[in-house]
Amino acid sequence: MAERDLAEANKMADEAERSYQREAKLRKEVEEMLARERAAMERDRQELDDMLEQIQKVNDRSNELEVQIVSSERMMSDLEAKLSESYSILDTLRRERQQQGGDPATATECEARDGDHHGVSLLRFSYSELDEATNHFDESARIDGGGGGGRGKVYRGDLRNMAVAVKVFSRDVAVQDEARFSRAIEAISGASTHPGLVTVVGACPEARAVVYEFVAGWSLEQHLDGESGAPPLPWHARCAIAHRASSALSFLHSTRPRATVHGDVRPANILLDEHGAWCKLAGLGTRRLAGGGFPARPALAYADPAYLATGELTPACDVYSLGVVLLRLVTGRPAFLARKAAQEAAAGGKAWREVVDDGWPVERAREVALVGLKCCDTKRRSPPGELLEEARTVLEDAMSAAPGRSSSAMSDGDGVPSYFLCPIFKEVMRDPQIAGDGFSYEAEAIREWLDSGHDTSPMTNLKLPTRDLMPNHALRSAIHEWRHRHGRRR
Repeated sequence: MAERDLAEANKMADEAERSYQREAKLRKEVEEMLARERAAMERDRQELDDMLEQIQKVNDRSNELEVQIVSSERMMSDLEAKLSESYSILDTLRRERQQQGGDPATATECEARDGDHHGVSLLRFSYSELDEATNHFDESARIDGGGGGGRGKVYRGDLRNMAVAVKVFSRDVAVQDEARFSRAIEAISGASTHPGLVTVVGACPEARAVVYEFVAGWSLEQHLDGESGAPPLPWHARCAIAHRASSALSFLHSTRPRATVHGDVRPANILLDEHGAWCKLAGLGTRRLAGGGFPARPALAYADPAYLATGELTPACDVYSLGVVLLRLVTGRPAFLARKAAQEAAAGGKAWREVVDDGWPVERAREVALVGLKCCDTKRRSPPGELLEEARTVLEDAMSAAPGRSSSAMSDGDGVPSYFLCPIFKEVMRDPQIAGDGFSYEAEAIREWLDSGHDTSPMTNLKLPTRDLMPNHALRSAIHEWRHRHGRRR
């Protein structure tokens, strides 16, 4: 029995030894697995710490950039204030010099009045008519955004059954007397016959107000800023707008006996219809009517440095401004940034695809941008006429390359300016009449159109605000001179 108990005890001891070894082996495996998991967790923690450190660095850099941006904006604001002060001093000095040595503006106005446009007759409105048309110049009738209006305010009105825009100049900038103001109006009205220019309807010298045709729709500035609700414009539409603006400037600069300068070319003065099908250049002669002076702050980015230095408006000033507009159309950026970005791309510092706005074919955008930079080059400046011709050629090529698009010629096959042709008869007009849509038609054609029951525009297919017609004496005079110069009988 003792031996049996001993054998039984040995057997139990062996079993316990085997169980212990199994437990020890399992414990060792668990400890190894835990060690591996701790190592993996340590690696993950280290990677997380590294990521947090990188995020912190990015946040610190972002804060530094925000501080730099705020500082840059403050510096730019200070520089603009100093620049405005300098321009004010220059303007004062120029006026003093003009007072001492005679005012050349008077001679210019007289020359323009006695030149080709002596036959132009404008409607003269009384102050009471303008007051009634604009609902006593109510702020709700303003169509210039309701801002401070550096040179004046623009009101929407209905005058003698016509939809008009009334520009009233501020008294502190309209320094001219009534006689000089009237002569300046006559000088610019004779040049506003191009279909790409907003027509000057008449004036009220006593109120220092000019009455223009009303153009319903958005300005190019509103289409570009993306904040006013105006829809974005495709690239080929931008090319067409720039082409029409450059054609209007070519017409202005070719007027005789003295070239007419627009003086305020910028997107806010390029007005588009409600469908973006056509555009007109507004603001003709605004700087001249206001008595000169340095540009208001929104126009500084488009002002030719030569004009800022001398105060003399030349065709080159319009070409410079058009160049900045082209750069804005290509890049979609504000004026100063658009020029800087295009210069960097032209110098090879950036790829053009990083600079151009969405939707533009890069090669077409590059061609238009290079023309814009050439227009803005004040050191190696080509003649304004050559630059405008080059810009039109590049824009026409771009429009021709657009799917389903073709460039619009500025004259017919016989060399007749397109704005001399009646949009209905397609013949040179003899008695041009301005309809309610702002376009000029041959009197017989537009009357036949209206008498047949139409109440829409033959050009835009929009409802005409009025059926009344107004003679376009300026265009008639220009056509008469063209016929005489070319010996035309038709």
